[in-house]
Amino acid sequence: MNDNTTTLSLNGKEFKLIGTAHVSRESIEEVRGIIQEEKPDIVCVELDQGRYNSITQNDNWEKLNLSKVFRERKGFLLIVNLILASFQRRLGNELGVKPGEEMKTAIEAAKELGIPHSLCDREVHTTLRRAWSSCGFWNIFKLL
Repeated sequence: MNDNTTTLSLNGKEFKLIGTAHVSRESIEEVRGIIQEEKPDIVCVELDQGRYNSITQNDNWEKLNLSKVFRERKGFLLIVNLILASFQRRLGNELGVKPGEEMKTAIEAAKELGIPHSLCDREVHTTLRRAWSSCGFWNIFKLL
């Protein structure tokens, strides 16, 4: 176990938190190794269902209903998400790793061992909306 893993105890149960980078070959190997070694009762992955779908389904763009996105006033969040995804994809291309591969690996390793998994994050739109509303105009301008 390296410095990216923290063990916590609560009510007689032990939790291991694995700090990962979304575009790191080492993170992928570490996640797989810890799950195989520890064989936990459950594997929780910091993803919501929408982000899980986007990293596991290659045809997401074909299914995207842009008029629905804009009707629900999520167009701005879509743009922010595209900017962040583009940055991660570029970084991943340079490093030879797909963004989020460590999370997919955690789920795959759990399935291989018959361990249940859970997606344990709130919807990314909530996070982006909160982050965006806390930025001032100048910071938003610099980001874009």
